[in-house]
Amino acid sequence: MGRVIVIITAIGLAFFLWRWFKVGYAKSGRPFAVKAVLVCTAVLLVALAAAGRMHWVGAVLASLLAGLRFMLPMLVRSWPFLQRVLQRHQQGQSNRQAAAQAGKMTRAEALAVLGLDESATDGDIVSAHRRLIQKLHPDRGGNEYLATQLNLAKDTLLNS
Repeated sequence: MGRVIVIITAIGLAFFLWRWFKVGYAKSGRPFAVKAVLVCTAVLLVALAAAGRMHWVGAVLASLLAGLRFMLPMLVRSWPFLQRVLQRHQQGQSNRQAAAQAGKMTRAEALAVLGLDESATDGDIVSAHRRLIQKLHPDRGGNEYLATQLNLAKDTLLNS
């Protein structure tokens, strides 16, 4: 008899949550869905901890990890020091990109960047660029500045 009551309660709760989710998603869209899933996950973890199926420390850590997506931007906005650091970082990136885009590179500098000598052909330039960009591309652990310098060097050599 006890299991039947638990099953009926679980079905009623699932129905209530489904309706709540549909109404909230219709109003707010994806942000509501993400928050709702994280809240339901936290509630489920607490319920598992309360039932003895999961250690309470694990439930707390998993809930904190799920909520980190929302807490981190809030912390950055609320701490002026972190906000200044973030602004300096963004300004530094934009300054480096602007300097690289506006900067002109001489043929000698471009050859030095690609590690080539004066007798390099167009094929040598392309293969040296390809080899270096595979190592220094931002998607592979490099940074935007180095990738921009390599592209600028290749363009300078091929367009001259």
